Amino acid sequence: MRAGWFMAALWFAGLWFAGGAGAQPILLSGTIGKAPVFLDLDRTGDTVSGWYFYLKAGKQIRLDGKLNPNGLFDIQEYTASTNSRTGSFKGRIKDSHWSGTWTDAAGKRSTGIVFDEVRGTLKNADGRLRCAVRARDTDFGTRTKESLDLTLKAGRVKALNLSLVEKTQGGEAQSCRLDLSDLKQVPTPVGILLHARGDRPSSEHHCSVRLFAAGDYLVTRIGDSSQENDDCRAAQFCTPRTFWLGLVVNRQTQVCKQVK
Repeated sequence: MRAGWFMAALWFAGLWFAGGAGAQPILLSGTIGKAPVFLDLDRTGDTVSGWYFYLKAGKQIRLDGKLNPNGLFDIQEYTASTNSRTGSFKGRIKDSHWSGTWTDAAGKRSTGIVFDEVRGTLKNADGRLRCAVRARDTDFGTRTKESLDLTLKAGRVKALNLSLVEKTQGGEAQSCRLDLSDLKQVPTPVGILLHARGDRPSSEHHCSVRLFAAGDYLVTRIGDSSQENDDCRAAQFCTPRTFWLGLVVNRQTQVCKQVK
């Protein structure tokens, strides 16, 4: 048995037994061709599902597929709006490194893919990030502005302010707001994790904020879709008709995009 295959089998077996009780998150960053991407997957048994997005754009693309015990993966991508298959990822996993090929649905175009598991804890991401992004929803006639003001030092959040304001054509405003006084940083092996102060398992609403490094980018995820009622929409954070969107920030240019 070759050493590479054996290590891949051990890695997958570890995921298999760790995932017996429920879905396990897999976070990956890397490139499709030359374009940087971020993948957010949940794995149950030998199946995975989730999303990926190009870091320069922020638009999520749905994924469903299989991880095989021999270290191979076969994952299909779909449009969120029409559920049409648009391509596939196939390749091999070795020591948490994913490599292979993306091919379009027609089989006419393909390019190389390289992904690595996200493991950094942002200990070397010192500094301040400030950005804002404006968007318009032509279907509903609303305009939104989402902003981030974040200061990091040695893997700790020293200051944080997140806001989202949505206005209708008639001028009605709805909003969501979070700052560091609402949150406390808790230990996590990957990225940075903050929970709402006073958040308890018995609470009706929950709120968590996660920060991940992905190359030159910072990914901000507000709420956790894998946890019931963890959407940071309690009355102290949001008015009734607003919903948080994640942000991806280019740490060099401080330009941000909404993840949706």
